[in-house]
Amino acid sequence: MVAILGASGAGKTTLLNALSARLESVGKLNGSVHYKGKPRDPATWKRVVGYVEQDDLQIGCLTVRETLSYAARLRLPDRLFTRKEKEDRVDETIGMLRLEKCQNTRMGGPGQRGVSGGERKRTSIGTELVSDVSLLLLDEPTSGLDAFAAWSVVENLRDISRERNLACLMTIHQPSYRMFCQFDRVILLARGTVFYEGVPQDAIPYFESLGYKVPEGMNPADYLLDISQNLEKSDEAEDRIEALLKAWHQNSRRSSLVKDEQHEDAYKTWPSNWLKELYILTERTMIETLRNPVLLFGALGQTVVLLIIIGFAFFRLGYDQPDVIARIGILFFIPVNASFAVLFPIINVFPLSRQIMRRERFAGLYRTSSFYLARMIVEVPSQILQRILFYVILYWMVGLQASAARFFIFLGVNQIQILTSIGMGFCIGAVSPTVEIGSIIAPALNVIFFLFGGNLLPKPPPWFVWLRWISPITYSYLAIGQNEFKGEVYNCNGVSNGGTCYRTGEDVMQQYNLQSFTIAECVGFLFAIYFVFSSLGYLLLRFSAHPKFRFK
Repeated sequence: MVAILGASGAGKTTLLNALSARLESVGKLNGSVHYKGKPRDPATWKRVVGYVEQDDLQIGCLTVRETLSYAARLRLPDRLFTRKEKEDRVDETIGMLRLEKCQNTRMGGPGQRGVSGGERKRTSIGTELVSDVSLLLLDEPTSGLDAFAAWSVVENLRDISRERNLACLMTIHQPSYRMFCQFDRVILLARGTVFYEGVPQDAIPYFESLGYKVPEGMNPADYLLDISQNLEKSDEAEDRIEALLKAWHQNSRRSSLVKDEQHEDAYKTWPSNWLKELYILTERTMIETLRNPVLLFGALGQTVVLLIIIGFAFFRLGYDQPDVIARIGILFFIPVNASFAVLFPIINVFPLSRQIMRRERFAGLYRTSSFYLARMIVEVPSQILQRILFYVILYWMVGLQASAARFFIFLGVNQIQILTSIGMGFCIGAVSPTVEIGSIIAPALNVIFFLFGGNLLPKPPPWFVWLRWISPITYSYLAIGQNEFKGEVYNCNGVSNGGTCYRTGEDVMQQYNLQSFTIAECVGFLFAIYFVFSSLGYLLLRFSAHPKFRFK
C-alpha cells in the first residue's frame, strides 16, 4: 500500500489521472507507464485498474448492499462469474469493509438521510473492490472524514491489500504520523517532482541527514510537507525546495510492484452482453425512480393543484362566444403545461445520473446506449402515469366534446406530447454537467417553442417561421384543436356589436389556422420530433460524457 503526499498543487491528483489514463487533453504528457514489466494495455487497463474518486457520487436511494450488488453484476464478466458467485463477492466485500451493520441502509444524499461519511467512502471503495482489479487508485479517500473514520478507511485498505494481494496507490492529505506509518511505502511530491520515495519509517532519518530535523511535538508528516513549500515566499525557501529535489534525484532508486493477472483476455470485452446491461440498468433506474418521494409526491401535488385552479377556472365551458375563446386558451395551455411539467423533473435528476454514468463508463461497466435506453424505458411510463389522471379529469371538468373517440384522441395526442418533452429533457440533460446549466437551457428553449407554437405570433417574421414548425407545441395544439372544434356548433351569445361570431368549429379552425395539417399528420410530426430529440440526446451524451482515455 503506497501513499502519495504533497502540498496542494503538488500534482497528486494529476499523477493518479495520468496513471489511470484519465488525464484531460491539456498539457504535454511525457514518460511511460509500465504494468507487470511491460507497457499498460489500453484494451484491458480500464478494467484492471480501479479508481476511487474524491467525490463519492452514488445513487442515494439504493442501499449499501444494492450499490455493491449492481456494481458486481455490471463489472464482473458473465463468462467467469455466475450470479451466485457475484453475490458471494458482494458478501465478501461487505465483510472486508466492515459494512455489515449498514448494508441495508440507503446511501442518502442532499435532503436524504443515509450512511455516515466513513461508510459512504468505504462503499465507494467497495464498488471498485467488488471487481477483479489488480491495482486500486484512490484520490484522497480520507478527505472530509474525522480522525477515527479516516483511520478506519486506511486500516481497512491495508488489511484488504494484504489479504487479496492488491496494490493500492492513494493520495492523502495531512495524515497523522500513526497513519503515515501504516503504509508500506510513501511518495512525497513537490511541484510535480518526487523528493522522497521509500519506507515511511526511513523518511525521518533521510531528511535528518539533509539537515531537516522534525521539531519536537510536531507531526513528522506535516513537517515534511511544510519544508516542501515556500510558505515564507522567500528566496531561501526556494533554495531549500530545489535542494530537496536535487538530493533525491541523486539518490533515487526504482522499485516496482508486480502482480499476476489471470483471465486477462476476459477483460478485453464488455463484462455482459448488451441486453443484460439493459436489464440491469433498467432495474436499477426503476428502483431509483420508485424510491424518490419528492418525484412521486411532487407530481401528485402538482396534479391536484393544477386541477383545482385550471379545472375550476375553465369549469364546464358552454357554447357561447366567450366559451369558444376560453376553449382556444385551454387547448393551447395544455401542451405548454406538459412541456414545462415533464421537462424540469428530468433536468433535476439527469445531470447526476450523467456524472455517475461517466464514472462507471471510465471503469468499462457498460455501453452508453444501454444506459440511455434504460433511462428512457423507465422515464416514459413514469411520466405518462404521473400525468394521465390530470388529462382524464381535466377533459371532463372543462366540458370538452363528450365523445369517447374524441376523448381518447385527446388523451393520445397529449401522451405523445409528453414523449417529445422527455426527448427534449434527455437532449438538454445530455449536455448539462450540472442542474444549474440545465435549468438555464430548458426555460429558454421552452419559451421559444411556446412563443412560436400557438397564436401569440400569428404571422412570425419570415426568418423565424421555421421555429413554428420545429415546435412540438405547434402540432399538439393543432391536433387537439381540430379534435375539439371539428363538427361543433356555437351560438352568438355574448358577442358585442360588430364582434366576430364563430358559428361552427370550422370557423374557429379557419380563423386560428388550425387546419395546416391533419391530426394524423400532427401525430406523425410529434413522433418525428421525439425521435430527433432522443437521437440527438444520445449522440450528445456519447460525445460530451464519453470517457476519453489518454495513454500517451
